[in-house]
Amino acid sequence: MRTRKSRQIETSLDRLYETWVSVRKETVQRLGAQTALHLINFHGNNCIDISMWITNKYHREQQFTITFIQFIRLIKELHWLQFLFNYANYPVIYRNLRYVLEMMSQAWYLESKYPYLHLNEQIEQIIEIEEAVFGWKLVRTVFSQVLGIDDKDVEKKLKPMWTLLNKHVHSSAKQMNIVAEEDFPSLVTDSFNDNLARATLAVADEVFDLIYVLVFKRFPLIAELALESEFINEWEEQLPYTMRTIKTLS
Repeated sequence: MRTRKSRQIETSLDRLYETWVSVRKETVQRLGAQTALHLINFHGNNCIDISMWITNKYHREQQFTITFIQFIRLIKELHWLQFLFNYANYPVIYRNLRYVLEMMSQAWYLESKYPYLHLNEQIEQIIEIEEAVFGWKLVRTVFSQVLGIDDKDVEKKLKPMWTLLNKHVHSSAKQMNIVAEEDFPSLVTDSFNDNLARATLAVADEVFDLIYVLVFKRFPLIAELALESEFINEWEEQLPYTMRTIKTLS
């Protein structure tokens, strides 16, 4: 049963965040429902489908790997990314995208280097190496292997995106300037901006495209199930690295 004080606190919180309602409404109205809910409807459903394919094709003991455990965490992360997008907090989305890309890269790196470890041992090993293997060096090493290209090509193709994500993680005058030029008031309050919103979704697509590649490389048997998906045409349009990987595995 709520007390009078708890009701007062809830009312205060509602007032504190009441402007978010109008931001969410404008996001949906300006972008349309499909685009406004892209993160959860497209990537959230992708993560659920891929997880189900893995459980369908691999025995239970084969599923207990750091790559799979970290991957299923993304469903929760996507719920938060969608929430942040609804209320126009684009910078925090970039920070979280960097986090999940590095998290998945770390998991794939560990399994490729120590393929015979059990899950508990994998977690212990990550604790040992995480302070030495991280950041762009980790991402470059992983995707050089996964995409089958040399470090120079990885630098050319992926470093600009990684640099953009980092500008939202570390204090950056360049990042502040990008936002200020598009929508100066949003530096101090949450407000919808069409260009910033669409740019954020484009980067999210790039990041999750790379994450899916890692998962398909780790669980190649699911490639045939992906090709049978009713959403494969959407993947063709939005996930170039993933589709290239699926076709090589099929």
